[in-house]
Amino acid sequence: MDEGRQLINGRYRLVEVIGQGGMGTVWRGHDEMLDREVAIKEVTLPPGLDDDERAELSTLALREARATARLNHPGIITIYDVIDDDGVPIIVMELLPGRSLADILKEEVRLPYRRVAEIGRAALEALREAHAAGVVHRDLKPANILISDRRIVITDFGVAQRVGERTDEPGDITGTPAFMAPEQAENAAASPAADLWALGATLFNATEGRPPYEGPDHATVLLTLLTQDPPAPVRAGPLAPVITALLRRDPERRLSAEEVADRFAEILREEPDGATARAAIPQRPAIAPAATEKPAVSEKPAAPSPPKTAGPARSDEDSPVRKVPPPHRNSDRDPRIPPVDALPHRPPPAVRPSRVLAITALVVLGLTVLYTGIHAGSGHSPASAPAATPSVPLGDPLPTESGPPTGGEPPDDPDGFDQTAFSPDGDAVVFGGSSEVVRVYDTATRRLRRSWKTDGEIQALTFSPDGRTVAAALDSGSVDTWDLATRHKHEYSGIDEVVDALGYSSDGRTLTAVGTNGHIAIWTVRTGRRVASTMPSGCLGTALSSDGYDVACGYYQSEGGGSGIFIWNAKENRQRTSWPGAEPDGMAFSPDGKTIVFSSTRDGRLELWDVASHTKTIELHSSWVAPDGLWTAPEGGLVFSPDGRTLAVTSTDSSADSSTDEDIIDIWEIPGAKKTSAFRLIDTPKTLALSPRGDMLVIAEGHGTLWNLPAQKQLASWTG
Repeated sequence: MDEGRQLINGRYRLVEVIGQGGMGTVWRGHDEMLDREVAIKEVTLPPGLDDDERAELSTLALREARATARLNHPGIITIYDVIDDDGVPIIVMELLPGRSLADILKEEVRLPYRRVAEIGRAALEALREAHAAGVVHRDLKPANILISDRRIVITDFGVAQRVGERTDEPGDITGTPAFMAPEQAENAAASPAADLWALGATLFNATEGRPPYEGPDHATVLLTLLTQDPPAPVRAGPLAPVITALLRRDPERRLSAEEVADRFAEILREEPDGATARAAIPQRPAIAPAATEKPAVSEKPAAPSPPKTAGPARSDEDSPVRKVPPPHRNSDRDPRIPPVDALPHRPPPAVRPSRVLAITALVVLGLTVLYTGIHAGSGHSPASAPAATPSVPLGDPLPTESGPPTGGEPPDDPDGFDQTAFSPDGDAVVFGGSSEVVRVYDTATRRLRRSWKTDGEIQALTFSPDGRTVAAALDSGSVDTWDLATRHKHEYSGIDEVVDALGYSSDGRTLTAVGTNGHIAIWTVRTGRRVASTMPSGCLGTALSSDGYDVACGYYQSEGGGSGIFIWNAKENRQRTSWPGAEPDGMAFSPDGKTIVFSSTRDGRLELWDVASHTKTIELHSSWVAPDGLWTAPEGGLVFSPDGRTLAVTSTDSSADSSTDEDIIDIWEIPGAKKTSAFRLIDTPKTLALSPRGDMLVIAEGHGTLWNLPAQKQLASWTG
């Protein structure tokens, strides 16, 4: 069909294409007889099909029309007409302005649990209406939930069946593997329980940012679905038990529709938090311009932004010792770049036509037999999950072989020096990295005090304010702390993305982790209670204030949005101020949290701003100028000394007469804006830290080095 043709059936005019899917094309149309807008769905038949295959696809479309036409509910699209247009079924239905949940998640990645509960409740009511009429949807997923300002509607009953029906052939699996129930993948008779599984998978996708089952192709997804239990939701809050109960493999053990409705009602009766108590689909809070009459120093225009969203931070009572399933990460990539699994996932297309699925089913069957054969006689069934690794309970001492030893000289470890931090008294430094080992060295004797193995690669390190505890963010999905005196380990869960900043509050009562995707977790150290907050965007770089609540985030918006920096208060869940146009290469808070320093342009200029008044106080030109006049700007290594009087800045000499880039560290006295020293490094620093008095600098650069700043003398070099 095309817009230039005559009226369809003498009545319906095509206006424009508004959607395309596995079953065909949807047009915006106009009903000339009743003078109203309609949606017109044309089944697209692939070329090369024989008569039987064409008839099969046509039958699926007619099945959708017949199944949906029997239903009359505000949560289900209304069918107006069905037309046989030269052998191709045309379905005319109501046109509902809005977006699919899949499109929303493509932009938002994940939604607050309360909004997900609202969507789930509406979808459940529509499903109950269909089930009461004896119809099972069999392809519920985010792409088939349409959301407008007034309604939440289920669409596309293209693979719907009457309760108790099966597909014609054993290999004819219908539906979308990432969201279908295990029994549906095995071609069991259609039942409402399969739709409830799909609802659970959809809720999982909306809260976690990905479906419960993923893979590069349908065969892999189906094999995983048939042989593995779904992962536990970690972001769903009070929805987590509902999702878990809906994703039980045994349909007899799943929650009933009535039980799910009761759970939704309980969750939605709770006092809504400010971030989710809105009728519209929630967006990430917008990056708003600074709330001040003083313009930010920038020649770049600020990116247009919708009104910013405010509300109190969300709290949960997650146990601090609960293990989080390890997220998918590439540990070799730049930690400033958001991980791939943080990006929106497009749900796999529905598996059609059936002849293709018959082949897929055979592949899955073969893989399943292979899987079963491998595990035969081992005491494991195909559905068995690996045994969980025992974790150390909160407050229990570490096993002796895993705990910090009293000393010793371990072998060289080039992967163990990615992160570093000074103890508050300056007597010790700590290192960690992808080798999963924490090392604490004495700065006076230069000897190793302690070292121990962790449960994952180390993304960030810090000391507690009293110096008794070391905290590390691990890629296993937790933040672990170790008491250096008692060897007790505490494990805090709740942030399953790459951690870019980790720190205690100045009073030591809270511990904060900031992820590259813009999520913040704040734990009360004594109880493990967590407060969560979500920033307007993922961050190319972050800085954490000493109170543990203010987070500076450097962002870049594609398609002309530009770059900038904003400060987010995690306690109040709102933006404090922003600097549109600033470069997010590097930023740091002063120890008192009153000043922020960042690189503002690519000419090497650094600016120090008073956060409260949004006033620039100092401007530094930190780049090293080569003889030929080439410059380099800071690369992210900005760090204050604990007393706030010294600032270390890294940059790179890329001069034309140099065969390789050389890294430089400038040391500045603040206040006074006086550069006291500048020296070159052989290797690129990954992280650095200044001693409390500002007289020593420690660098993690594939090995660890300790420097005396006044003398510009290296005091120690550690490799293991």
